[in-house]
Amino acid sequence: MKYLTYVFIAGLMLLVVGCSASTEDVEATVEVSVVKEVAEIVNTATPKIVIKEVELDGGVSCTEFIRVNKVISTDAYEGDLVSGWEFGLKHSNGFMSHGCQIVSSDDGYPTRDGKYSLRFEVRDGDCNSNEGWNDCETDRSRHELTQVDTQRKGQDFQYEGDEYWYKWSVLMPDKPIKQGESISFIGQFHSDNAARFYMEDFSKGIGYRFNDVDYNILEQNVLIKNEHVRSVWTDIEIHALWASTDDGFIKIYVNEELTRTVKGPNMEGANRVWFDFGIYNAFLSRCDCKKMPTQVVYFDEIRRGESRMDIQRLFD
Repeated sequence: MKYLTYVFIAGLMLLVVGCSASTEDVEATVEVSVVKEVAEIVNTATPKIVIKEVELDGGVSCTEFIRVNKVISTDAYEGDLVSGWEFGLKHSNGFMSHGCQIVSSDDGYPTRDGKYSLRFEVRDGDCNSNEGWNDCETDRSRHELTQVDTQRKGQDFQYEGDEYWYKWSVLMPDKPIKQGESISFIGQFHSDNAARFYMEDFSKGIGYRFNDVDYNILEQNVLIKNEHVRSVWTDIEIHALWASTDDGFIKIYVNEELTRTVKGPNMEGANRVWFDFGIYNAFLSRCDCKKMPTQVVYFDEIRRGESRMDIQRLFD
């Protein structure tokens, strides 16, 4: 009888713990009433991977690769890195050789699939600039690649009415790269008048933010918590219809599970949209630290297609 009592009490305790663990912790800078509870996505596909800040041997600098080949495209390493689009350096002035490296599993680096991946690193003081913009003067740091159109045909960006599927894998370190009240982005869909959609690293996990044309946050939420996203490869998938009307939408999948659908105008007043990825920090002065620690993030399998079948086929 006493044994049955213990079992009953233990069962109640497990039920209480299970219920409390299912409540999603939302980290946001504004209160958003339209954000529904996001299902917790568990990543059990890969074992924990230790990300080392020190570079191993054998990496090829993205700056050098792009200097020779103009872009990183499907032609690079037989499509092992990207497919369906092409990328160059974001704000090339000050882009350090350690900022982006093409690395190989042969040299001990982690990859999601295939032989190669992209290793991004931002050290304290790494800030880039271009004509009309300077990270160093705007409290920012970064190393990002940006979607480009080297053929000047206007076909490699996203325009009004375009519908695309995107997929990439990201390997985050065991602790958040976000520091204090500074902001750390790991991907963004930008336009010629505003950055509309970010993938963001929060203190509690990774998630997204959706802006209007004036950079007001319309939605922001954690999609996958730290215990399921740190030191493992996480697959991010986006299905988007780019529109300046209410027809627009962005559907976010994490590890094959639909976690959020953001509806509404996503390029109001803009002519085109493009994708940037890597590490981008804003408001460094709010980091609550003497200096920003070195940040390292890996990306792999950066795909774009006109259907989900396109990117799934490329990803397998």
